[in-house]
Amino acid sequence: MNTRKPIAIVAAMLITAAGMTGIANYSNAAAAAAQQPGNASVQIIPTLPTINVSPTPEQLRELRDQGAKGGASAANGNDARMPYYSFASDEAGA
Repeated sequence: MNTRKPIAIVAAMLITAAGMTGIANYSNAAAAAAQQPGNASVQIIPTLPTINVSPTPEQLRELRDQGAKGGASAANGNDARMPYYSFASDEAGA
């Protein structure tokens, strides 16, 4: 049997394993460096702005109660208003 073939196969496997280990170590080190914050004392927490929805459920109940008390006369007066929904953000200054 030719002894050079098994030696060449083992050498190729060792070279491949060493290359793959080097690539894995390099990528892990790059990922760890990218995850470290610049200033460890400052923690940035991304959050969405607060959304205020109006009318609130209490306002809707109040409008419903006003409509039930007034009957047809409330439909003609200023008390019967169609509720609108506003999705205002605190950051927009609304």
